Amino acid sequence: MRGLGLREVVALLALAAVGVISWQFLDPAASEGGVRSTPTQGPAATRTATAEAALPVSTPTPTAAPTATPTPLPLRELARPARFRVEVFDDRPTSGHVKVADGAVDGLALSYAGAPFPDLVDDRWSLVASAQVELPEAGRYRFVLVYRGEVTVRVDGEEAARAAGPSEAGRLEVVFSHGGGPALVEIELRDRGGVAEVRWE
Repeated sequence: MRGLGLREVVALLALAAVGVISWQFLDPAASEGGVRSTPTQGPAATRTATAEAALPVSTPTPTAAPTATPTPLPLRELARPARFRVEVFDDRPTSGHVKVADGAVDGLALSYAGAPFPDLVDDRWSLVASAQVELPEAGRYRFVLVYRGEVTVRVDGEEAARAAGPSEAGRLEVVFSHGGGPALVEIELRDRGGVAEVRWE
């Protein structure tokens, strides 16, 4: 058997070169840099899967809707009624609260240095001046009284203001809320010594 000649050696080298090149195209790992990906087995794979499963899920924080601030009702000046009904009462402990007079006055400017009638005892009487007013709309209404004595203001039977002043004249600001429409304003004055007075400013 004779040895390999030059022709046979060149053919074998060419065949080997073709095989190497073919292997590069057939092995995907080699074409991507020659590193084979070996699937991870055992504890390392378990730790990776557990870590991925334990990642926290972000929950959006609910945002509270802003509370609407209620719009305050408008404040209107209540015009003085043109006419008041005036009822006078005897407040003596022995006789109780007895009506002794019922009349009407224009405006409201009442002042008494003593009892308004001879059969009443000074400092032991009261009066109620009332007027029906028409309020144009729902809102808050305001008026001011000048007074001496004890004054209570009611609107539709509900007390809106109360004050008891010394012998000097005091000033009472009355503010009340109403839904609009007709309203009954009552101003009660009690004589408790000295001059008794009530006047719509």
